[in-house]
Amino acid sequence: MPFASTPNIVAGETIAPYRFVECSTAADNTGLLAGDNSRAIGVSAGDTKQFDSANHAESGDQVTLQPGAVVLVEAGGTIARGKQCTSDANGKATAATETGTTVQEIAGICLESAASGTIFRMLWQPSQTRPALS
Repeated sequence: MPFASTPNIVAGETIAPYRFVECSTAADNTGLLAGDNSRAIGVSAGDTKQFDSANHAESGDQVTLQPGAVVLVEAGGTIARGKQCTSDANGKATAATETGTTVQEIAGICLESAASGTIFRMLWQPSQTRPALS
């Protein structure tokens, strides 16, 4: 479900552009770089801090999440279009596991095939899914 506006959250750590963001369990209104298979609340915008920074936000800075149903996110590995995406340990998108016992925290569906490091379009559609047992 797309948001009508960007929530007012601050960074609890350094957050790069185009990365999944999750809620901090340690502080209210604080976003962290999403971890491996974490429940994402959004994707950081593509802008960076002023004065030659490569980061979208650093601890204490305002975090801007991309609005809308289609967002841009960085791939952490090869993902085929139509596959469900989840977060890797660096907040990048990775293909959700389709077998095993771990519930997958789905952020959305890949709209374009993407190689590692590519910024691609994803349909923001958070959900959970239990993969088929192998």
